[in-house]
Amino acid sequence: MQHIDAFCHFFPQGIFHKLSQTTGGTRDIGKRIQGVRTIYDLDARFRIMDGFANYSQVLSLGLPPIEAMAGPRDAPEFARVANDGLAELVQKYPDRFCGYVGGLPMNAPEEAAKEAERILLHGNANGLQLHTNVDGACLDEPRFLPIFEIAAKAGKPILLHPARTASFADFAAEQRSRYEIWTIFGWPYETSATMARLVFSGVMTRFPRLKVLAHHLGAMIPFFDARIDTGWATLGSRTSDEDYSGVLKRLGKPLLDCFKDFYGDTALCGGRAGLRCGLEFYGADHVLFASDAPFGPEGGRAYIRDCIVAIDSLDVTAADKEKICYRNAQKLFGI
Repeated sequence: MQHIDAFCHFFPQGIFHKLSQTTGGTRDIGKRIQGVRTIYDLDARFRIMDGFANYSQVLSLGLPPIEAMAGPRDAPEFARVANDGLAELVQKYPDRFCGYVGGLPMNAPEEAAKEAERILLHGNANGLQLHTNVDGACLDEPRFLPIFEIAAKAGKPILLHPARTASFADFAAEQRSRYEIWTIFGWPYETSATMARLVFSGVMTRFPRLKVLAHHLGAMIPFFDARIDTGWATLGSRTSDEDYSGVLKRLGKPLLDCFKDFYGDTALCGGRAGLRCGLEFYGADHVLFASDAPFGPEGGRAYIRDCIVAIDSLDVTAADKEKICYRNAQKLFGI
């Protein structure tokens, strides 16, 4: 069976060098990145990939986001260096890397839109990677709308990656998240919250051709389908300082259908229960194989292997397994 790994990360040498000279690239999540050799060492990456037949990857940058590497003045250059490096890898090793999704300098929205046009409309990028917050701001802010418009116009997907950090406290009386709760539980929460904001704010309705792939199989959404359906049926009843009475009507279709318009990937560390839940919610047409390589044990090898094993264990048709493993990726990314 062919496998296209739809959501995995790599730093080309040019951007990795720049990243390594920044504060964001040497502390917290950047500190972890420095210790993952297969995220920047091409030979090490190939050795991992050699263990899987008929396997290729769609590349995206790892954390931290570009705006955490550099300020608005320098971030556009960081993005260009990163995207040109990813494009070069795809051109040089097409059997290994069948596509890439570009990063943007989101702390400079006008420049981000220009970069999105450069790589999507005039280049060969297969999509964009956006993070669930931009220096703490939500993606539904008007200044980011041109980026969604460009993606929709290009017919290329947006890959939504969590970006919550330890500075987001788990409790209001505290200053920071402890025990790395910010990533294990915080990332699925923030991904789900961002998806909800994109729905309720009207971004998804405004751009009906927009395709958004939510990392880690749509985070919390599949598990809370009934809670979403019934709990938000009374949207506004718990709120006295804003009027939400017209929000659901403006969506144009049932709320749960709005969430099912998203795509999800199988990057669940090989977990089977979550995989079955997500597949039942989204359906085989909206689930893509992804491992989150090179994270996990054995330089990413374990996650790739375990995700493949989990998909193989599913009681679904051969045609649906083909969709999940590679056909959906070919269609979504234009591969």
